[in-house]
Amino acid sequence: MRIIKRTMQMRRARLGEEDAFTLIEMVVALAVGAMAFAALGGILLGGLKAVAVQKTRTRANDIATQGIEDLQRFDYNHLGLCAAPPGDAPTGLSDTVFLPNCTSPTYEQPCPLQAGTVPNSSYTCSAANIQYSVRRYVAWADSSHAVKRLAVFVDWTDTVGKHEVAQQSSLRAPDAGSVVGLPPPAFSTVSILVDGAPAGSSNQVKLVNGIVASSVTFQATTTGIPDSVVVAFSSLVNDQPATSTLPLTTLDGGSTWSAVLPSGSSQFTFGAGTQYITFVVARSADGKVNSIPSTSVVTFVNCQSGGVSCSTPPQAPGFAATNVSPSSPHIDSSGALCGTVAVTATTTNTTTSDMVNVSFATLQGPYTVQLTSTNGSDWSGTLSPSSGYRFAAGSTHLYLTAAQAYEPTANPPEYGSTAAVQSPAITFGGSCP
Repeated sequence: MRIIKRTMQMRRARLGEEDAFTLIEMVVALAVGAMAFAALGGILLGGLKAVAVQKTRTRANDIATQGIEDLQRFDYNHLGLCAAPPGDAPTGLSDTVFLPNCTSPTYEQPCPLQAGTVPNSSYTCSAANIQYSVRRYVAWADSSHAVKRLAVFVDWTDTVGKHEVAQQSSLRAPDAGSVVGLPPPAFSTVSILVDGAPAGSSNQVKLVNGIVASSVTFQATTTGIPDSVVVAFSSLVNDQPATSTLPLTTLDGGSTWSAVLPSGSSQFTFGAGTQYITFVVARSADGKVNSIPSTSVVTFVNCQSGGVSCSTPPQAPGFAATNVSPSSPHIDSSGALCGTVAVTATTTNTTTSDMVNVSFATLQGPYTVQLTSTNGSDWSGTLSPSSGYRFAAGSTHLYLTAAQAYEPTANPPEYGSTAAVQSPAITFGGSCP
């Protein structure tokens, strides 16, 4: 019995030791399992964060695409900015394309949606509690300013940090007339000399039978690397009024220009009277043209042989009244007219067979519109939006010229005389409704 009792005690002792070892194994197993689940949770959390970051990047790319597609809706002439985006411009995007008219801009942006006529250069989009800052650039991509480079940069900050995506595109000018970015050649000074002295009301150009009896010198200094300069004026061709041109030449590679119409030259036939003489400068590389009228009217007088006994012509034309309506024409961001501009004039000593025209400068160069009349004294014409004229914002003048035919046997007789007048100042600006 004693042996049996001791044997049973020893068995219980062994069973107790085995039970304690199994509990430790369970604790270790639970710890290992917890670590495995923690690692799995970390992997899952990292995966979810990566998915969230990828979603924000996808949204940013969508916003960038939206921004550049919105820019691409604008035609070439309307594609530009009124203000550059804030901060330093990325490489290659610092030569901003600025629109000709930013007097009353309404800004266009796709997010949040806002309709307008001028692209907004910066705005903020919000999605899933993330703020996306958008910067849009429109810059010249080449030295001749024929290609516009478009770029949209989107910046945002999420749980990982700061990010940026960008999209870019480009657009080439459809024609030479649309290349408005590179400044056209320009005049620094222009002058007209009659017998070596400035032309004026007291220093007139003498005519003998329509031929100049005074030496007339045309001078100009220019900038912008032009390759041609001409002067335009009214003359008589087959006894009818016409616009003629005389080219100037340069001896210093395109900075200083001059031409001389010597006394006795029969190259042109003039009528007595007054006229503005227009200087026109052009650069053939990009088709850019600019013009400026003489600072004052030039007076031509009829003289006897030898340039003596000079007088103003009888029955010379004149302007009794001129009007431009509206006096403040509205233009859009590209400088294009929003509506029609009406030009009217009342003249004296003219007939329906004579010529009355109005000349003006645009972003594309000088233009002339001929006015019409049914009675020979009341003349009218229009500057229409469909003509494609584009004007710089600001004040300017139009220049009107009346030119008779040479019909000395008519009743009343006409001697090919001219008259010139400057319109009241008109101001281009505003915006289209």
